[in-house]
Amino acid sequence: WEGQSYGVMPPGINPKNGKPHTVRLYSIASSRYGDDMRGKTATLCVRRAVYVDPETGKEDESKKGVCSNYLCDATAGTEVKMTGPAGKVMLMPEEDPSTDLIMIATGTGIAPYRGFIRRLFVEQT
Repeated sequence: WEGQSYGVMPPGINPKNGKPHTVRLYSIASSRYGDDMRGKTATLCVRRAVYVDPETGKEDESKKGVCSNYLCDATAGTEVKMTGPAGKVMLMPEEDPSTDLIMIATGTGIAPYRGFIRRLFVEQT
């Protein structure tokens, strides 16, 4: 539901400790009904994490976001290991549909608001 997160487990081994990569959390950006309106899909808000060395102007592969790049490079049909959903649900006030909503977020923190806006303007729920 709105406000929760899914955990994504990227494939591979962490070169720093020789163990599998750990779970990374991503906020759910779809409403509780999913993008298919049957609750069978979900959307995540993912920003590709890269680091550009300010001295050379080149990307430093050693500081590349493991999970964000895995997700951004995935194609349709890629199997992704996930956990969740987890976290507290943020519900919109449904008693009075005319209630004013103020939404403030930065970066990928905007993900839950995509679900809210979709519910308000797209879904007939």
